[in-house]
Amino acid sequence: MAISLGRTLRPVSLGLAVALGATLSLGVAATQATAGTADKGSSGTATLAQRVKVYELLTKDGGYFYTASETEKENAIAKRGWTVTPTPMYYLSPAPFAGGKPLYRLRYLKKASYIVTASITERDSLVASGDFRSEGVLGYAPSSTTAGGDVKVFRLSSDGRWRLAVEAHKDSILVKEPGWRLNGSLLFQFRQAS
Repeated sequence: MAISLGRTLRPVSLGLAVALGATLSLGVAATQATAGTADKGSSGTATLAQRVKVYELLTKDGGYFYTASETEKENAIAKRGWTVTPTPMYYLSPAPFAGGKPLYRLRYLKKASYIVTASITERDSLVASGDFRSEGVLGYAPSSTTAGGDVKVFRLSSDGRWRLAVEAHKDSILVKEPGWRLNGSLLFQFRQAS
């Protein structure tokens, strides 16, 4: 199908691609502007206009799934039968900010299990292995306490499953649930929604 623009005909898909490209460019510019102009509190740490709750869900395969999207959480419950766990999770930023780092979510292709990493090298290595598919950025986490982080998060693994846990919960898992190994710390989360 083509649309007439004066005397020339242009395919509709080209026009949509150009419009979509302009929209995405504006969205990236707005996100960069937001990240660059984050308000500074009296302590000098960045304060964000918006933070989103992180949820941990248990998949039917016994894997763990993380999302900071209410819609994605509700769809996982309604359409896949996954359940929200009582694991204490806090808040991330949906947009880049000063001192923040992206957290990447990857799906393990052998079963419904997910891994979260802050390492681009690890993300790329896991995808290159053919065993994982990148699902993009889960959210942006403070890389330090000076970047606003007040809850340190750790990653654990056990036989094709990965979990995130705050310090007290990490210690409980390691003591009470045999088979889990500590992979190390994974940035921070915000304790408060704003």
